[in-house]
Amino acid sequence: MQTRDILVILVTMGGILAGVLWPGPAGALQPQTVYFLMALLFLSFLRLDFKALWHPAPGVLWEVALWTLAKLLLAPLLLWGLAAWLLPAWALPVLVLSAMSAGVSGPFFAAMLGADMVRVLMVVVATSLLVPFTLPALVRLLAGTETGISFWEMFRLLAMVIFSPLALLLVLRRLTPGFVERLARVSFHISLGLLFFISAAVFAPFGGYVKSRPEQFLVASLLAFALAAVYLGLALLLTRLGRGRLDALTGQVALVYINNVLGLVFAGRFLDTQSVLLTGCYLLPYYLALLPLRWLVSRRGPGGPGA
Repeated sequence: MQTRDILVILVTMGGILAGVLWPGPAGALQPQTVYFLMALLFLSFLRLDFKALWHPAPGVLWEVALWTLAKLLLAPLLLWGLAAWLLPAWALPVLVLSAMSAGVSGPFFAAMLGADMVRVLMVVVATSLLVPFTLPALVRLLAGTETGISFWEMFRLLAMVIFSPLALLLVLRRLTPGFVERLARVSFHISLGLLFFISAAVFAPFGGYVKSRPEQFLVASLLAFALAAVYLGLALLLTRLGRGRLDALTGQVALVYINNVLGLVFAGRFLDTQSVLLTGCYLLPYYLALLPLRWLVSRRGPGGPGA
């Protein structure tokens, strides 16, 4: 485990604690969460190889398609089926969380873990472009729940979060390459501050659950950890079945680091309280997943089978 891993976990857990203890000030940050995510993504892109992004290596697009399919269809179908059998009251929340696109903070964790950021970013883009179609369709088909969410609203939000930082970086690399290089040297420290604010803002609404309904909060937290373990296990299984043709760490980052901020927006507007609670509680394993992922990387090396 590296010092940076420890710093990320301590800072984000501190942000979650701040959201619980001071929900008023932390909640005031919520309207800025999207911009914090955009800034985090921009900092993650500072060392992005655009040549590899525009001209991917042979086989990369096929791999991205497979991880996209696993993220948007295989994982939600599998987890919804298990939840409907074992925990029917939580089947809809599990479906909503599992059907989310890969998280826009995925490239940040990809850079930390030594994953191929280009592949992770491609999965983020692909799942973000498709989730406005797949998520409402799965909720309607499997749970029988109609959602009033607008396709264009979801598409606009995701496009703004992902493509605006990319466009800004392209402009800055052309106009002020020296500034980009200097910013890259301090990007991790700035990212820590952004992660603290994001964690505090996302967790601010759940302080009341910790105090008034601790048993439901505990169930949601345990379920969130179980889901994170299943996502990681699914990535490992698919990598093994791929017999060396899949980049293991790409799948692990794409499946474990999901867009739970979008999930909170979706669940908060159109679904039940349990969906909101589970999506928020996923923030706990979201950051702690660095521990098993770092262990896997150190054990077999980035990109290796089962890495």
